Order: sequence, then C-alpha cells, then structure tokens
Amino acid sequence: MPADHSHPFATFPTAPGRGVNGLRPYYTPGLVSDNYTTIVGGNGTAPVSYYAEDYDDLIDSKAAARELINFTVLKYLTTAISSPFEVSKTLLQVQYMPHEDVEVIAPTAQDNTRPEADGDNDDELPQEEEEDEQEEDEYDFYGNQRSRGRRRYSAGGTPFQAPSLDIDDPAFRRKMPLDESGYVVRASVYDDSTRPGHQIKPIEGGVWQGVGKLLKHPHEGWRSLFKGQYTNWLYEILHLFLQPTLEGSLNDMFDLYDDTIPLVHLDRAGPNLATLVASNAIVGFLLSPLELIRTRMIVQSASPLQRKYKGPLHALRTILSEEGGLGGLYLSHNLLPTLLYHTITPLLQNTTPLIIDRVFRVSAGDSPFLYGLAELGLNTLEILITLPLDTIRKRLQCQIRTRTPGKKRFESVVALRPVPYTGMTDAVYRIMKEEGGRKKTKGKQKKGRSMLTGWGLRGLYQGFSMQFTSNLVLFVLHAINGVEDGYEDF
Repeated sequence: MPADHSHPFATFPTAPGRGVNGLRPYYTPGLVSDNYTTIVGGNGTAPVSYYAEDYDDLIDSKAAARELINFTVLKYLTTAISSPFEVSKTLLQVQYMPHEDVEVIAPTAQDNTRPEADGDNDDELPQEEEEDEQEEDEYDFYGNQRSRGRRRYSAGGTPFQAPSLDIDDPAFRRKMPLDESGYVVRASVYDDSTRPGHQIKPIEGGVWQGVGKLLKHPHEGWRSLFKGQYTNWLYEILHLFLQPTLEGSLNDMFDLYDDTIPLVHLDRAGPNLATLVASNAIVGFLLSPLELIRTRMIVQSASPLQRKYKGPLHALRTILSEEGGLGGLYLSHNLLPTLLYHTITPLLQNTTPLIIDRVFRVSAGDSPFLYGLAELGLNTLEILITLPLDTIRKRLQCQIRTRTPGKKRFESVVALRPVPYTGMTDAVYRIMKEEGGRKKTKGKQKKGRSMLTGWGLRGLYQGFSMQFTSNLVLFVLHAINGVEDGYEDF
C-alpha cells in the first residue's frame, strides 16, 4: 500500500474509504461497541466473529449430544449381553422348589366351598365338574395322540390300565382337584404329567442350565433370553441421570462437598454418604414400577395363549387398572423390600473403599493384590446380604393381589408358590422351611433325618454362584494387571 508522505506520520499507511485509521490500522471498533461492525484490517487478516463464544458452545453441545448417544447405545449393548444371565438368575430366584414332604399345593374349590367334612354332602358332587370332565374326555378322544397319551397318567405319574370307551372306566370317573378358577391343581411341581405345557422343568443346575432349558422349550426359544431387556435398559439410563442430579441437589441444600469427590478423599464422609444413600433410595422408589414390570415380563410365559403382558406399556396399564392404580403400584407389599434393597445396596457398595482404606489400612497403589483381595471379600459379603433381599423382592413382585382380575391369569414359565406370601417375614420363613435343604433325588433314599432337615438357606441364595464368579474374574484380572504394572516399574 503506498504511504502518504505529506502526513507527519508517513510510516503508517492510510486507506481512505475503508474506515482504517493510519495510526491504529489493527483497531476494530466492532469489538468494543455494538454500534459498529467488524472490519477487516488492511493486512487481509480474517475478521473476529462476534458470536465466537456461542459457536464454541454449539460445538460443545453437539459433542455432548454425540457422547450421550454413544453412551446410551453402549449401555443398550451391555444390557443385551447380560440379559440371558439376568433372565436365568431371575427364574432361579422366583421358582418354587420345595421338599416333597413339605410342599404346599393350592387350595381346591371343594376346600373353599365345603370347609367342614360332612358325610351327607359327600354324595352331592358338582355337576359342572362332571360336565367339564366329559367335555375334556371328548376333546381328548378326537384330539391328537399326544394329548391322549398325556391323560393316561394320574397325578402321581402312575399310568392307568388300557383305556376303553366304557363310562365305568377309571379314566372317565377320576376326579382331579381344581382351584377356584377351574384349573387343575398340581400335586407336585416335580410331577411331569401335570405340568402345564408352557412351563419348563425345575432349574436345578444353575444359570447355564436355565439358559439351556429356555432355548429348548418350544414356547420360549432364544427370544426369551432377552425378555425385559428394554425395561432394564430404560431403568439403568433413568437411574444414571436422576441419582447424580438428586445427590448434587441434596449436597447443595446442605452445603456439602461436590459429589464428584470420592468419599475416600473426604475427612468427614458421613454427610456425603448419607446424601448418596438417600438419593439412591428415593430414585429406586420412584423407578420401582420399572423393576416390577421387568420381573413380570421375565417370569411370564412367552406362549401367545398364556402371555398376559404384551409389552412394558401394556403391563403398566394392566397393573394400574387391576391392582389399584398408583397406590397399588407404589404402596403395595413391595414397598418395604424395595426401600431396604435400594438403601442397603448403595451403602455397602460405597463403604467398601472406606473400610479398606481406613480400617484395613491397605492402599491400592502400594498393595494392589491385598487391596483386590479385600475388595473381593467385601463384595462377597455384600452378595450374602443383598441376594436374599433381592430374592424376596422378586417373589413378592410376582404376586398379583387384585380383586378385579383381568381376562388372563399370570402364567409363569417356572413353577411359583401356589399360596402367596403375606410379607417379608413370612417369605423368609417359608423359603427356609420349604426350600432349605437339597431336594431328594430320584432313586436315592435318605439314610437318616437330622434336626435341621428342611431348614436351610439354599432357597435364599439362588444365583449366588454367578455373582461370585463374576467378582472372582474381576479380581483375577485386576491382579494380573497389577503384576504387569509391577514388572514395568521394575
């Protein structure tokens, strides 16, 4: 640019008509006042945008949205991977596997209509029951061979003699115990002849056996391994967003430290631990309907003829209409086990580092192996405490207490206890009494009976091996990682 030599400051070029001062060629008035616009300097440099900060915020929001989408997709994939094991574990927890000498059967219709054994009324048999049996016999006569072969067996599994068309034949005259709805009452959950076609046999071998039985069942298949997965994913996402938000609000309310600071680095961890546990309990209570729906979606039969809930939304509408609305959804028999579970679980999980650091005096940096071993022991103790609560909670979730039943009954894929539990204490007592020890296997007789026969904790710890194995695998991986880091430092 040519310089104006007539000007006293000839060394500073001027650009008439372009609004650039020769004394201050790099001055841009637009950055000081809103009445000016951004003007390019004479050296051709790029203008400074007035909305630079807004543009940076937009970039940050897009990156945050992208990270959020990636996190939700990753969470969905992880829940899909763990879904088969969670389904099998839930079925293990809710199935009814009692001792054969203390097994409870459902009350029959005759027990409800005739509470007193009167000899004069023994000859008065219900005509409707006889008509139903005659209709079933006619249906089986014209049905397939599989149906006829199944009816040749009694409730105890003993086959009848060769059937005939004579009405005096025991196959035509036998009386099956019925419940109030007219369904046949099973004499035992181990009786294959009276087991409904939509149920699987009792799972006795653990989680993997449950997965195999679901895959082999004609009405279940591989899709049943992912029952309740969407509900579980939705619960996990909502819990991850609501719990930290509520915890931060409680910390601000009581003027506590930020919730992002680990409890180990706090001198007084009690107040922050209290807000953490309280936020988990409140959010767990608010999201308890999702857990109820997930459990029932897993336990219900996948057969189109027996399936009660078509999906999560249909299950929510059905539960609200049949079980007393929001009051029955939140303030039912599931309230106490839900609050206890969501209070004790975060308390044990978040006090583990505090106990290792301040009680055991073990540091993860100095002794990684001892730290991992202590963590494994405390995690095992957590399973021993929380697993019975989870088992009782899921069994109570499967109980439908309603005076206005819907069109379909809740048919489960595994055998449930025919008589419902009255509460947590009754559930603990009944499970320990009826499902405590090992079941008597076929072809083997017990040599003797001890004082504790029938009492035990086996029914309360179904699925313990899977959780303990996962913790053990994590311990081994952390130990190997610690050894590799030690060799690198050496």
